[in-house]
Amino acid sequence: MRVLYLLRYYPTVSETFVYREIDALVARGLAVTIAALGARPDGRLQDEPPDAPVQMVPRRPLVGRLARATKGMKWLRAHQRPKDVQRLPWLTRLARQFDRIHVHFGGEAAELAHAIHLDTELPYSVTVHAVDLFRPRPALEEVLAAAESVLAVADHHVKHLDALGITARRLRCGPDLGRWRVRPLPGPELRALFVARNVPKKGLSTLLDAWTEMPADARLEVISDHDGPVPAGVTVLGLQPPGAVRRHMADANLLVLPSRVAADGDQDGVPVVLMEALASGRPVVAGDVGGISELVDTSVGWLVSPDDQPQLVAALREACDPGCRLERGRRGPRHLKERGFTLADQVGGLLAAWRGHNG
Repeated sequence: MRVLYLLRYYPTVSETFVYREIDALVARGLAVTIAALGARPDGRLQDEPPDAPVQMVPRRPLVGRLARATKGMKWLRAHQRPKDVQRLPWLTRLARQFDRIHVHFGGEAAELAHAIHLDTELPYSVTVHAVDLFRPRPALEEVLAAAESVLAVADHHVKHLDALGITARRLRCGPDLGRWRVRPLPGPELRALFVARNVPKKGLSTLLDAWTEMPADARLEVISDHDGPVPAGVTVLGLQPPGAVRRHMADANLLVLPSRVAADGDQDGVPVVLMEALASGRPVVAGDVGGISELVDTSVGWLVSPDDQPQLVAALREACDPGCRLERGRRGPRHLKERGFTLADQVGGLLAAWRGHNG
């Protein structure tokens, strides 16, 4: 099977769940090529890119400039800028070499996949996550309704889509357990870690406010692009490559991600960093939004109400107990396997969706 992965950004330091998915498909014998619409500056930090060829889509391609407008181009003109619509003929010519297109996130790339489908009948599938559902683009429902398969990372999202009249299959993302070694928890003092971009839905400001109430010997490392003041005991490391995140995870004994719903409705789905923490035997403190409760419960961590600083402080103080951390941390890898939050489950489910449509 030949699959074109149409990505909005490549490379980027995040979205490792996409890169590992591609690696696993290649390992199973599929021919995967990435077509990228653009790159993020933080892509220079990506030290574990996928093992697949990459085609950067030209910003001003000559292909199709003088051709008559197609059905796909006419549709796309209602949803994207003229200069972006001009990229469609180049992408369509590339896509004809493949059996299908797959897209993560129901945004610009998914719209292009839909436009290609209108011109070629090439099937496309979409894995939806969070920002694309809760801060949607106007064309989202039409794009998903025409997709061969819509895959959602949580039951929470499946229900949200069902209310819109869109049928989706739950397909959890998960880490490659082989990349995350379970190491003994350092201690006894609390050594917490936060890993995320500094966007409102991640709750970093709430965490920093809560940290002012933590014991003097507690420490917090922040892997983020935060550039503001921090309280005592907090070190900001900036964004880090995936390899460095694993090293800092090994030095931590707790992962904290107090997710919340942003003012514009944006919220987390099921953040992969929580899964990576559990895969390495680290308990987690997480905000109860989106599909996070489908991953985190009291057996592996603490769920806190979003924007509830007193509840967050209480969870962090309980996590200061080495015994509590050890008991919840040791259950992480088994918990992931039991609930299907592994790369093997992710890729197996994706292949089953595709083969189901191929007969």
